[in-house]
Amino acid sequence: METRLRYLPITDAAEGMTLGAPVVLSKQGINNFKLPAGHTLTETNIHQMALRHAEFVCIEVPDERSQEEREAEWAVEEMRISHIFRAADLADPMMARLHAAVLNFRRS
Repeated sequence: METRLRYLPITDAAEGMTLGAPVVLSKQGINNFKLPAGHTLTETNIHQMALRHAEFVCIEVPDERSQEEREAEWAVEEMRISHIFRAADLADPMMARLHAAVLNFRRS
């Protein structure tokens, strides 16, 4: 089954959710809490993150959209990115890489 990433406030995180990206929390530049992507959250994990002032968590959720819905949403997203980059010189290699990176990021 296809999945998609969602960012939720830590208050909306629930036991059994799967992390879509690593969680790394630090205080004064020192990492004091870390969970890997793919980790299944427990109540203890959520409590520990809340105590360390985590604000958001990235989780994986089933993607229940049809292929047609995904393609339609992607077309809208591509148009939006094209509008943002409308004045950019995409012949400039650095700008072209930035444009490609934004497209790639939004695609995932």
